[in-house]
Amino acid sequence: MNSALINLLDVIAKHSDAHTMAAKAMPLFVGHMGADNGSLMLLADDRVVHKVLATKETFTAVSEHKVRTVLDGGLAGWSLRHRQGGLASDTEIDERWVSMGDSAIASALVVPMMSRSTVIGLLAFHHADRGYFREAHLARAAELAQLVSPLFDIALMTESSIASLAKLCQGAGYPSTVLDWHGNVKVVNKAMEELDIVWEGANFSQSLLPRELNVGSIRECDWDGMRRLTSLPYDAYATPFRGAGVWIQLAESAISTSQNA
Repeated sequence: MNSALINLLDVIAKHSDAHTMAAKAMPLFVGHMGADNGSLMLLADDRVVHKVLATKETFTAVSEHKVRTVLDGGLAGWSLRHRQGGLASDTEIDERWVSMGDSAIASALVVPMMSRSTVIGLLAFHHADRGYFREAHLARAAELAQLVSPLFDIALMTESSIASLAKLCQGAGYPSTVLDWHGNVKVVNKAMEELDIVWEGANFSQSLLPRELNVGSIRECDWDGMRRLTSLPYDAYATPFRGAGVWIQLAESAISTSQNA
């Protein structure tokens, strides 16, 4: 593996959420391919969950309409359906190419990102020179996709796991919160909101939980059984989900219950 690819993997590995990984990596992908610009669409069940369009220096918003159009009838859709790379060396004569009014794209290619026999993303590159991309570029892009796909797959699975935990948390009767392993509070349910010790959008370190739980970081939330809160009449139960985060649930303290009886 050459140093350029090693550098790309290092950049991706420094981040954990899929969108940040894509945003940081795409300008490097474009440079590695010698392209003018490129795009990365990450998929879950063939549904686009993250999308990035980048040159070597800038990013551009991608409309939902454009995404749907290229997936329905464009080169990206062809690559997704056939689970193989597609090369449009001359976009003017390639029937798989759907023009979106950008005449600057004269040569393009798309490769699927595969992991666990599933297409988890589509990596595309564009160039203004007709005939620029050849089979060698397609092979290089396929190699790149093969190398980075497992990293993005892990990030997407983590994202999916946290989303599932968040749904369970919201429906829980006891005060509950779900945090990722960076300490970011992903969700709090209504019962927890009423206690005002943690709030959605905050970080674990910004809430009262470290003091109440007597821990220094989110990674210490792996105790067995129930733990008494420092000042509030609740016990806490923590359920770690390795690679995703931790679900913390509170229950009224047994001591407090007996005193009120």
